[in-house]
Amino acid sequence: MYAIGTLANKSALYDLKVLLFTLQLWNKELPKVYVYCDSFIEEYLSENSLYSGELYLKKELDKYTSYDRLKMENLPGIEFPTLFGDFVCEKMKLLNWIFETEKSILFCDADICFLGPLPQVDETKKLVLSRHMIRDVDEKRFGIYNAGFLYMSDSSIPNKWKNYTYSSKFFEQLSMEDLANEFRDSFGEFPVQNNYGWWRLFQGKESVSTVQSRWGIKRSSESSGISVEDKPLLSIHTHWKTTDPTTSLFNQFILSYLEKLKSSTPKIKKFTLFLKN
Repeated sequence: MYAIGTLANKSALYDLKVLLFTLQLWNKELPKVYVYCDSFIEEYLSENSLYSGELYLKKELDKYTSYDRLKMENLPGIEFPTLFGDFVCEKMKLLNWIFETEKSILFCDADICFLGPLPQVDETKKLVLSRHMIRDVDEKRFGIYNAGFLYMSDSSIPNKWKNYTYSSKFFEQLSMEDLANEFRDSFGEFPVQNNYGWWRLFQGKESVSTVQSRWGIKRSSESSGISVEDKPLLSIHTHWKTTDPTTSLFNQFILSYLEKLKSSTPKIKKFTLFLKN
């Protein structure tokens, strides 16, 4: 099994709780989880048993403590024009650290929420990315791929990714297209049922109603029971604790399905109770 890597500072605590909870909810064999964190997260995880599997922490994010994305985008960076640019490139340092002991990694932003087991990955692929699946005009601004969910099994990738990012017009996301091109002979893409974010509904190439029509229910003990294109939805990308209206609307859409399923799916009942608490 590949290892999981993520970044978490104080403002990401709620997201990290959901990530770790849902990893345990759907996977019998728990992956190793590596977290680049600040002092607050390190202390919190040391005092609270949030994960039953192997959990490795490295305190490297104290300079970002208490900053969310909006604040970081408005502060100057050291290596990059903004502090947020510096922050997202901590991913590459995290990945290099993990590659010291692991052969393959699934990087997840802390706000990934699993609704089924971890995806199976073709081991012949060195790089697997997740498409935004958004309209063309937004793809040109934000990138074809989302930087919050990617698999790699080549230890040269983190440094190459960072080098491409220096000339990227949108943080570490547009530079992933350069990576995809370099690794095109050993490159893959995650199916739509992974890393499903609000942007696929509200920034998609098709109308919201058309995209929503591909959602449904396929009751299962192995996943949430929500399906997309007739296959189990495995993970979503969202902040459950948010004031952003678009993200909140996406969350309500997800919750409408979970409410229908919680009476017949014990794990969903457990998950919805966790969210309320």
